[in-house]
Amino acid sequence: MSPTTKKSAKKQLLIHGNGPIWQKSAPQAVRRAYGSGDGWDAWKSHLAGRKRPTPPSELLSERTWPLGWAMAEDVAPRKLTSEKAVLGWLAETTDRHSRLGYALQAISLATNLPALVAMLSEDAWWAALGHLLDVVGQSATVCPESEPLIQQLLAGELPLVLAYQFPEITPCGKLAPAARRVLSAGLDELLDGEGVPEAEYLPLLRPLLACWTRCRAIGGKMRDGCWTADAQYDYEWLVRTALRTTRSDGSHVLSSGPTGVWCDALFEAALEFGGDDDDEDIAERILPRRKRPDEDFELPSAAVHSEWASVAVLQPFWDRLGPRLTVLYPHDTLQLELECGGEIIFSGSWELDVRIDGRQARPSDEWEEVCWLCDEDVDYLELELDLDEGLRVQRQILLAREDGFMMLADAVLGKRAAKIEYRGSLPLCSGVSFRGGEESFEGFISGKKRLARVLPLALPEWRAEQSPGDTCQISTGLQLQQAVRGSCLYAPLLFDLERRRHSRPFTWRRLTVAQSLEVQPHDVAVGYRVAIGSEQWLIYRSLAEPANRTLLGHNLSSEMLVARFEKTGEVEPLLEIE
Repeated sequence: MSPTTKKSAKKQLLIHGNGPIWQKSAPQAVRRAYGSGDGWDAWKSHLAGRKRPTPPSELLSERTWPLGWAMAEDVAPRKLTSEKAVLGWLAETTDRHSRLGYALQAISLATNLPALVAMLSEDAWWAALGHLLDVVGQSATVCPESEPLIQQLLAGELPLVLAYQFPEITPCGKLAPAARRVLSAGLDELLDGEGVPEAEYLPLLRPLLACWTRCRAIGGKMRDGCWTADAQYDYEWLVRTALRTTRSDGSHVLSSGPTGVWCDALFEAALEFGGDDDDEDIAERILPRRKRPDEDFELPSAAVHSEWASVAVLQPFWDRLGPRLTVLYPHDTLQLELECGGEIIFSGSWELDVRIDGRQARPSDEWEEVCWLCDEDVDYLELELDLDEGLRVQRQILLAREDGFMMLADAVLGKRAAKIEYRGSLPLCSGVSFRGGEESFEGFISGKKRLARVLPLALPEWRAEQSPGDTCQISTGLQLQQAVRGSCLYAPLLFDLERRRHSRPFTWRRLTVAQSLEVQPHDVAVGYRVAIGSEQWLIYRSLAEPANRTLLGHNLSSEMLVARFEKTGEVEPLLEIE
């Protein structure tokens, strides 16, 4: 037999016009490969009787292949169980390759195709397989930067499933190497070295984890797996990030759409394929419906920061009800979410409006990390953004671990004296409100219960005093407004997150800062003293070049100091930036 004749005896997919068709010789090729008699019946018999591969539904504890992991019901695919349903789906043409539902439906069809051989006609079955191969071929047009999830599903998971399900069919078996390359590249390019996705892709963490976990389950039964050793390392770190970004109710941080829903089975499988002993202990502490271990083990830090990803998670310890502040700062936008006590306080954009002599100063660059500190006392992140009109904003985000407070502050730094007007608004969640004091400038944030006391440190305590600003609730959340005449402005908010202190007396004072025996104006340096019950703190910020200055009798040459007053009267620094 000539080489040409041998080639024509194999099953080959031809792509013509709008869809795939099989060569007329395909049934004969199946008959020759799988026994005498009718080729289609032989093929059906072969699929029904083969021992390998193991059906995907048997690779996990789920009864069906879990394509609905991390998906809302209206996005999860339906199971096509009749010829009419399959042909109807094949006939759909609306925006196929950019729809999440379409991608999941294609993978669902590929997963169920061996079982469908008993329900479909010969032409319909081969048309379905040919269509899926066509989809894989066209997946090269999906942009991994703009549609990373669709790209991983159609160019990674779908061909992997086809290669796993039909190793006997040459066009399917040949898909495995390319699928492995796509999946490996996805893990490498979408994640940093510790499993943190870029900020703009963080909302896709759950569905990406679901996609990669299904691939890992299949890859464990394939000779060369589903990705490289480096990609497996990235996947294992991603499991840790998925735990770190899980809310107390199991949903994903900063999510309100169809891709952040809780799914216990997803985390069980991810922990099986990518978790270690630390991850198992962490899961017991933070996932819903888990019983916290009686013993306290030494665990990795609960906080993380990735400058590459523009993502930070500030949390003092692994605890489902403990405080957690998630910060995303891609480009010139900043989003944050604060959860404490099982309630979400803020979730969304931290808006900034700065005006100089009445003109709005707009961003001229992107947020840039200038300081990250995570130690036994604080998690601290400082970012900087250039504005036009010669201004810079340094945004300070601090969560005190043992002291139970958070501070959010903006330092607006200019080069000349002018009227600076500042408005910063924090996105209060639905059901959460801020109520200011009638006679003083402090207030409480409340949801189902009191969640945080808010102290605007740059404002006087009492409303009877002349004030440079105000705090109030507006349509977009909690707003702090300040104005000064000078070159710089400091706008700090202190949030007391300890509920046990909410009924205790409190006060704060703006302090005098001196240099060479001269009192310094507020655009050079500022200081505050905060007292809640018996606990007291000192906060200092230099807005000009650091110099030797005095505050409450303390000599300071640093740019920033947050300190605790001990019972002896000594000051114990929690954070000091030289």
